[in-house]
Amino acid sequence: MTATPSDVLRYLLPYVATAGSYSSYIQGRVGRHQAKDGATAFHQALSDADLTIQSYLEVVLLAKFPELSFFSEEQDQSLNAKYFAPDSHLEILLDPIDGTRSYIDNRAHYQIIVAIHDRSELVGALAYLPRQGVCYTATKGEGAYALTHEEARLGHRGTRLALTQHEGPILVFNKPEMVKKLSPHFDVRDVVIEYDAQPGRYNFTNIFDGSTLANISMPCQGIDGGALSFIAHEAGGIATDFSGNPLGNFRLSPKRIIPESLVTANRDMHEKILRALRS
Repeated sequence: MTATPSDVLRYLLPYVATAGSYSSYIQGRVGRHQAKDGATAFHQALSDADLTIQSYLEVVLLAKFPELSFFSEEQDQSLNAKYFAPDSHLEILLDPIDGTRSYIDNRAHYQIIVAIHDRSELVGALAYLPRQGVCYTATKGEGAYALTHEEARLGHRGTRLALTQHEGPILVFNKPEMVKKLSPHFDVRDVVIEYDAQPGRYNFTNIFDGSTLANISMPCQGIDGGALSFIAHEAGGIATDFSGNPLGNFRLSPKRIIPESLVTANRDMHEKILRALRS
């Protein structure tokens, strides 16, 4: 029987909860690795937890779904990626520690993200925030849900998630030119700047708890920004590129990246932000 996105996410939930418990237990003394290539210190950070969780979830997936394809943030250092199917209908995208710099700095804002992509679009995702004890999940056409740690550990469904807020800041990442462009019209915060100015306050997952209004990603990676955009969309938000089109196929890119994404909590604000971006 062919695995469905719901099958995969339901199977993974308890293992992701275990990985989250491990990550929080070792966080204060986690080993760091030599910096990776990347534009900022956020891109360059790498820890033992990134590689251990990647290996753990690879093993878990191969034990149940070896017929799936696999792509990860740390693909180049994977011991197991070669054992997955090379071009399956469904591909698993993994960011074992999204927010590694924050994790290394012993802050609470980091997450384990898993996404599922068919041959044309994202069809499932989960984002687990270990230090906050909450996991967000979504499957195409089935809505989005928020789960406690215990619900994730037991593989429960959780509580239906709905985005309804009409105010709050717009978040960007390392895009001062975007802050300058949009600030006359909106409250815009660059996560890189706010990281030191207001430690721990802003994260792209804040759109789920209602404390932010929108996320702008340039570029947008399927393993993190794409997955979060998908969950937001299934929770009633709007996720498009800057032309207002659906985000499309991340698998067309070797790095699973598209040029841009805008995800907002409601359509009215989405249209206002798009107009500002086009001006």
